[in-house]
Amino acid sequence: MPQKVVWDDIEWEPVTDEVSRKVIMGNNMMMVLYKFAKGTIWPMEQHKAEQCGYVVKGKIEFTTGGQTLTLNPGDSYMIESMAAHESHYIEETILVDLFSPPRKKLMEKGRGFAPDRVRNKGVASKL
Repeated sequence: MPQKVVWDDIEWEPVTDEVSRKVIMGNNMMMVLYKFAKGTIWPMEQHKAEQCGYVVKGKIEFTTGGQTLTLNPGDSYMIESMAAHESHYIEETILVDLFSPPRKKLMEKGRGFAPDRVRNKGVASKL
């Protein structure tokens, strides 16, 4: 049965000082609405899940496969399973990320996922 999600009814969850998120998850898919502060760096990572994203607001320099792309509002990207990738948030950014299968470890703070290595202007964040 379809479920309606009203993002405004979901509170922003702080992940670090630079990153907040709203998450919905099903059995086979996960959607995350992220808010990144200007200057945030999401370090190189790779994971089993395929990932695609849509930039709602802001500007991102996204690197994968040795290629850097500049993403603006309205742009999307796709990442294959196990492809290494990183992101630099040039402006405050709102981003929708989809993962299949869900990345349940993203929900476990301090368990080796990228937010415990997120940086802003070269200073590591604390969870």
